[in-house]
Amino acid sequence: MRDSVAKVFWWGVPIIFLIVTCVKKKEEENKFLETTTVNTCDCYSTSSLFNVPITFNDKVPGDLAAFNEQSQADCFAWQEFISLNWPVDSVTSFGTPGDKSFVQWETYMPKDVLFQPDGAAPPPWGTLVSDQYAEKFKSQKLLLNKSNTKLLTFGSKFGNDTIQDLDFEQAAPFGQPNWLGAQNATNVWYEILLNKDYYDFITSKGYYNAAVQHDSINAGHPINFPKGVYNGSTGAIELKAAWMEVPDPTVKKWNRYKLSEAMVLDPHSDTLRTTTVALVGLHILHKTTNQPTWVWATFEQIDNVPGSGTPPAGYNFYNSQCKPQEVKVTPGDSIVTVSCTPNTAPPYYLKNANPVPIQITRVNAIDTIDAKPINIKMQNSIKKFYPNSVFQYYQLVDVIWSQSIQPDPKTPEEAPRKINTASMLSGASIVANTTLESYVQNTNTCYSCHVFSHIAPYPPDSVHNNIFGDFSFAIKFATYSESDLAAAKEYSKELYKQNNK
Repeated sequence: MRDSVAKVFWWGVPIIFLIVTCVKKKEEENKFLETTTVNTCDCYSTSSLFNVPITFNDKVPGDLAAFNEQSQADCFAWQEFISLNWPVDSVTSFGTPGDKSFVQWETYMPKDVLFQPDGAAPPPWGTLVSDQYAEKFKSQKLLLNKSNTKLLTFGSKFGNDTIQDLDFEQAAPFGQPNWLGAQNATNVWYEILLNKDYYDFITSKGYYNAAVQHDSINAGHPINFPKGVYNGSTGAIELKAAWMEVPDPTVKKWNRYKLSEAMVLDPHSDTLRTTTVALVGLHILHKTTNQPTWVWATFEQIDNVPGSGTPPAGYNFYNSQCKPQEVKVTPGDSIVTVSCTPNTAPPYYLKNANPVPIQITRVNAIDTIDAKPINIKMQNSIKKFYPNSVFQYYQLVDVIWSQSIQPDPKTPEEAPRKINTASMLSGASIVANTTLESYVQNTNTCYSCHVFSHIAPYPPDSVHNNIFGDFSFAIKFATYSESDLAAAKEYSKELYKQNNK
């Protein structure tokens, strides 16, 4: 009997070990397949002839084979959104709730880092915080990791929460308070990021320097950003994001949002603090071969304002029980009233008082013919492949594209660029994001402003300050050095001597 038991034991151990090993190996194989299998789906289309397949990976498309109708443009935008929001960390799933690690587009270069003071060359690709910001806050013992820090500000200058000229954060009103307060009494933060094709173009041409931009114009060379290619290079992309502060990220509500950790610049004290932020709005501007006038796509989180169902924890920017709020502002301790009239800009600057909720509604309904059914299709596909993904709670607002190819200018042109506006199509007559164009939803659409983009100003050649900047406002933030000015003055003197011999 003992021998029999012994035999069973000694034969059983290897068998059990073998079974455990096989199970473990199978689990590893399944995990490998889960991380390497590429999920695909067909994007909704009104015609099978114009169907656009969607691939869930990090490969941002350079273009479509052709743009024929609105549904194709909308599907192209969804492919961009998925690829741009693909996790950088290969072991992280697409849209894992609570995951604060960067997605692809968050590694792009901020505008303020690309365009350095004194017309200096930008730092290497991958730098997210400029030396100026890093140096500025050393006195506060804040060490900014320049390749792993998200830095969000109100505007382009310290302590300034309004936009001068045609800048690209909150769109309007110009020269007046234009911040946006969420229902949790925090403000919305903004950032502008530029992809590597944009960065490579600027650095290779030297266009980070305003003087070089003007030299190019004087030589007859217009500023034309690189175009994406179907199944090829990506082309220039400019992203504009709106982030809402998250007081307590453990609350279940935030499982519906892409979250990140950010350093934010307080306009009151000019100090930095760390906070969690939730993505509530995203513009994607993309130049392609078939769309040299750029593809203009914009997305929002579905809980922002009424129109996409009732969110479980209330809207981010709308309160059905809204009551006017009296706010004491400094200096002088005067009282101003923030009304409940939707889409009305606040009456004070954030440097004078804390933010309060602003009532926002959507002026232009999301297109029911293409955008809405495409949103449902893509949200369901995300839920199917990644059941818990936060990105099933985002929606395409609209896409603007050109029905005909409008080629780049061959010589420098004055802004505004003359384009065939009748060819520029979208689901709604005016395209607006409630978090990025909150107060101008019923006036201008994207390209209406961007045709006024211009190169950076440069005093010695001010006659060319208004030369068109290929729809990108970012390029106007290039600077110049004192040595550039000195060289320009010497050149002018020599030119004057030669002309007056």
